[in-house]
Amino acid sequence: MEFSDDFYMKQGYVCYFDKYEKVYTDLDVIFKGFLDGTEYKNFYVPAMIDEDVLQKCGYFESFPDQISAVACVKDEAIEDIMSGEELNTTRIELRNKYLTPSACLHIYPMLCGKKIIENEIITTKARVYRCEKSGFEELTRLWDFSVREIVFVGTEEFVKENLESMKKKALELARKISPDAKLEIAHDPFYKGHRNNIKAILQTKNEQKYELRILIGNREVSVASFNFHGHHFSVPFNFDDDRKIVSGCVGFGIERWVAACKEYNKFDVENLK
Repeated sequence: MEFSDDFYMKQGYVCYFDKYEKVYTDLDVIFKGFLDGTEYKNFYVPAMIDEDVLQKCGYFESFPDQISAVACVKDEAIEDIMSGEELNTTRIELRNKYLTPSACLHIYPMLCGKKIIENEIITTKARVYRCEKSGFEELTRLWDFSVREIVFVGTEEFVKENLESMKKKALELARKISPDAKLEIAHDPFYKGHRNNIKAILQTKNEQKYELRILIGNREVSVASFNFHGHHFSVPFNFDDDRKIVSGCVGFGIERWVAACKEYNKFDVENLK
């Protein structure tokens, strides 16, 4: 466990208080403020998600190494556990529930079968969980972290225009923290394999994903991602309206922005607006 004056961290998660909690809160206000002047909907999403939703989103195929399953103690093992026996894999059972690995994944089922008459913007702040097999790092690589997610649903022109607008606003903010912040074409961290390698190549070639990166310590860290999904979600969740409707999203990893503010001693976040 690591302590500082304003947080403590175990392997994979962090707790804030005082100065860092204020930075965390103020950053999220700025991210959500990027939508000022537009109509949008606020969604609440839970920490758990069902297996069938992840299957429909293609998550098991693309990111099986990141999934965190939810388990509970078997009825017949409860007394053993109460007596101090070890809680191991023989004493738990799965219920087809998982910790949410991406903030936007709850939004698409809520649009299922809906006829999108007008372009829509939806935002949520969510706890997100990804098991990093390569290990965890202070504030920048966590198992349990926070994301301010903004989803755009509508015509391709609408979605792409809003993604471009978000890139500009986010880059302007990032360069107030570090002048060297930059946007780069990227691809998702697909699990190794031929099909997933092809996905990464196509995603990069078609410029479907950009990342905003800031140097923290001795490496560049992605603090935000900008993703054009096309019909990846609108078709399986049946809100594509004969393939006229697409989606895209922006995700701000709040802990990573906190880490950037810590790195460059930018704690008066309100002055970054």
